[in-house]
Amino acid sequence: MVWGGATLDAIARLRREWKAMESRRLDYRKFSKPTLRDLSPGKESFDCFYLCDECGYLCETNPPCPSCHATAWIDLDLWANAEALRALEEDARRHPPKWLRRRVRLTALAAGSVVGLATTAALALADALLLGGLGALGFAAGATGLATAYTHEFTRRRLTRAIVADRVENPTRWRVPLPLADPATPSATRFVGRAEPRAALLRAPFSGRPCLAYEAAILFDHPEDAWPPTWVLREMRSAAFEIQGHLVDTDRASLLVPIHPIDTPTLGDPEKQQFLRERGLFLADGKFDLFEAIVEPNLTYELVCPTTPTDAPPFVLPSRALPPASPYR
Repeated sequence: MVWGGATLDAIARLRREWKAMESRRLDYRKFSKPTLRDLSPGKESFDCFYLCDECGYLCETNPPCPSCHATAWIDLDLWANAEALRALEEDARRHPPKWLRRRVRLTALAAGSVVGLATTAALALADALLLGGLGALGFAAGATGLATAYTHEFTRRRLTRAIVADRVENPTRWRVPLPLADPATPSATRFVGRAEPRAALLRAPFSGRPCLAYEAAILFDHPEDAWPPTWVLREMRSAAFEIQGHLVDTDRASLLVPIHPIDTPTLGDPEKQQFLRERGLFLADGKFDLFEAIVEPNLTYELVCPTTPTDAPPFVLPSRALPPASPYR
């Protein structure tokens, strides 16, 4: 059946995010594992993930990476590995990319230009600016420069946060169902119906809500970083469920449902600390903003099963259009 416009747009959007993930913000190939002399036997008291040394994929075991097929893994159980990775990421955050700095400067210039020109026009109309044409131009240029400088100095952190937090891109750690579908696929099977559980429900990690599937994302910020904030996690998990007679196996649902900030998580500090540490993150390092989306049991969803590539996971979408003010999409 032919794709609907909304479905094509959703798949294309996911594909763009996937391409963004391929061009890593953090190049893990720069990670140097501690030498045998420095590699202490110290391990975490609970099991942590392995992190792909090439693409940042999270995995419970260390087979060839299901994303990039690399075989180099960072064992996050080991404190020496976790601390070395922590130092690498801290250094990377001190060097924001050129595209972000350029966009912040242009935004500050645009805001400063509006303020400077509006001030000049207001003073001229009020006959408070007794200058000729060239004088007025000079005053406007000075006012614009001053307003731009103030805008950049006092709002650049808010500007960078607004730009980066607009959508999750380049998470330094990620785990989503693979392989992703090609948006050029001309046909697919589409189901619309109630999502009925076929296994025990999951519990969303941040809100604690029972669900069939969830997507978790974490935004990290530190007041001394040159680049605030950074997406450090994108993770999808799902239990087995069925929509209109079509079974979706465990961890085979790719979610395209709205994700929202969780301002009052059910996790206490010890649970939050463990959740982060399992993924090589440290609660003491800065501010972690939690975002979450879930697929609720017995509600109506749209399931789109692409025909290519082979074994591509189906996409789960709401049965209605996504809200325009979503903080994630």
